[in-house]
Amino acid sequence: MFLSAHEIARSREHALSNFIGLSAACIEATRRFSELFSSSSREAIQHGSKHFALFGHGQLESITQFPASAWLEHSARASRLLDSSLEILGETQKAMIRSAEAQVQVFDEMVFAVINRTSRTSPWEAAIALSAMKTTLQGAEQTLHSMSEAAIETVELAEHEAHQVVETLAESKPAPRKRAVVRSASK
Repeated sequence: MFLSAHEIARSREHALSNFIGLSAACIEATRRFSELFSSSSREAIQHGSKHFALFGHGQLESITQFPASAWLEHSARASRLLDSSLEILGETQKAMIRSAEAQVQVFDEMVFAVINRTSRTSPWEAAIALSAMKTTLQGAEQTLHSMSEAAIETVELAEHEAHQVVETLAESKPAPRKRAVVRSASK
């Protein structure tokens, strides 16, 4: 056996801790999505009932303003929903990247322990090869860390760009309706 019972138990604890962290991130994302969609639905129902109440009271100007008002309210609500959804997805993606990197580090620790034990009991020729393998694995781990950081920065950049697009969509307004000009046929 190349790993001690303590090393195996520690690696299991780290792996379980990583999975618990990932599960917690997914559960938090689900909770936030639930809150987001329920609050958006409540807003839509309140807005719709407000307009129908105005129809019921016979306010004629509310009928003529209804399409523009509904469009503006719906686009603003959809923009907020999209922005919040992208934020939740971005945070979950970053948590997944960090969790994957941490899990690879757990595996690497186990491999390093095996390499260290094997190199102590191996002939010097094998120890040189194992040392080269260990150096290569350390380089791969550093590369993985750099890739994870770059992926997290990319997610943050995408969140920022999506936020700007959503803000632009929220600020856009419908084109003004042109009134039909009635011309008299008589001269």
